[in-house]
Amino acid sequence: MTGNRQPNIVVLCLDTVRKDVYDRFATRLRERAAVRFEGMRALGGWSVPSHAGLLTGSVASETGVHAHQRRFDRIDAEDTWIAPLERQGYESVCVTSNIYASPVFGFDRFFDRTVPISPSRRLPAGMDVQEHISDRSTDGVEAYADFVREALAHDHPLRSLANGVLLKLDDVSRKLPIEKPTDFGGRAIARTLEREVAEPDGPVVAFANVMDAHGPHTAFRGLEESIHGVSADFHSSSFRDSDVNVADGLGEYASDVERVRRLYAATVDYLDRVVTDLLDALAREDDRESILIVTADHGENLGYESDGYLMNHMSSLSEGLLHVPFDVVATDDSALELAVDDTFRPVDVDGLASHADLSDAVRSLAGEEPFDPFALERKRARAEIVGSGSGIPEGGDESYWDRGQRVVYEGDRKYYRDQLGDEAVYDVSGPPSKQVELPDETVPDGLFESAFGDWVTDETRDGRDHAEAVDAASRARLEDLGYL
Repeated sequence: MTGNRQPNIVVLCLDTVRKDVYDRFATRLRERAAVRFEGMRALGGWSVPSHAGLLTGSVASETGVHAHQRRFDRIDAEDTWIAPLERQGYESVCVTSNIYASPVFGFDRFFDRTVPISPSRRLPAGMDVQEHISDRSTDGVEAYADFVREALAHDHPLRSLANGVLLKLDDVSRKLPIEKPTDFGGRAIARTLEREVAEPDGPVVAFANVMDAHGPHTAFRGLEESIHGVSADFHSSSFRDSDVNVADGLGEYASDVERVRRLYAATVDYLDRVVTDLLDALAREDDRESILIVTADHGENLGYESDGYLMNHMSSLSEGLLHVPFDVVATDDSALELAVDDTFRPVDVDGLASHADLSDAVRSLAGEEPFDPFALERKRARAEIVGSGSGIPEGGDESYWDRGQRVVYEGDRKYYRDQLGDEAVYDVSGPPSKQVELPDETVPDGLFESAFGDWVTDETRDGRDHAEAVDAASRARLEDLGYL
């Protein structure tokens, strides 16, 4: 605990941010961190199983939340790290731009309040413009008139009109060779999170998801051009990640993939500035200490050899996806008491760590005793996906792309097994987010049987038509993000 008052605890998820790019471009946060977990691994390779893991510390076959059952209804709120803090007097809040971590898929029921933010609702008090577009029955000038009438009738007409203008500006920039005038929600999330944390009188436990590093990628206002150097007319939707994933190497897509890499790096730099500004704002506006855990639900494949020349985060458990940042940053660093020698900060925890222990970290940071970061080091870590998450590439083998996959980490080894029976061993002692296959080594007998239960099979799956169960506005958002 900091001082004699309970601190605010914020778990800030930088969606899709991989460890190596974060280390290079999130320099401000790296410098301000009190503790840096260098060996943190996610529990899944994409949003749905990873968010379920962040809440519970369990893998997909245990939570029942995966590619074929994407709602969070199966998770008992008492099994999360949020409920214990609520019993200690904390208010809980979720501020999110990830549609899976939103009311659409039942993620809101773990919190006292949830504030969804999207490109069509940057000002959360205003109307969601995409919902209006999906429901409308008119076109042309009449459609604009209908929107204005509905916006003016809303409880917050000016914010509703502003949401419409901002969405239209984004649409225009996508059709013209001009820089996108807005980000993908990062600043709006930070502003809303600052208000939700600073305004209550008592302590707050918050979860926030920032989606800017998630595709699609294009140059937008605020990115550092010296990092990306990509022209304003480039948009990652000009090619399909799934086409890259079934190609032999990068081939004809190499130049486009390189543009995505540079935009991705510039976006991580941008998020570094956004979160640093958030820290400064919380320190200025709230006299209660706030402790942020800056992490990611998973990373991203960027077409490197170590990524298997894959893009996106479909059907993979690469180190690009599983090795994630996990930095503990406080608004007043001197008030975060550690149970170790912290003469020189930041304190780096170099051993293996897992999102399975996020609950322990949160409760310890909110508790009365000094925080011992080395207590979170572990001898073994796990990760799992059930199904692809992003559909099957055109003409692809469904049994391959939709297969279950599991990994077990022990020391500097990463052991892999999939539902088709394929196995591999990797050395992960090298640079962040990289793995080197060791073809002469084999998986130890009984390793996976001791770490996991039964595979999720066709007989135990449900929810295959998840996209058809959501409203048209949500479906449009899922399509834009590449999940459909």
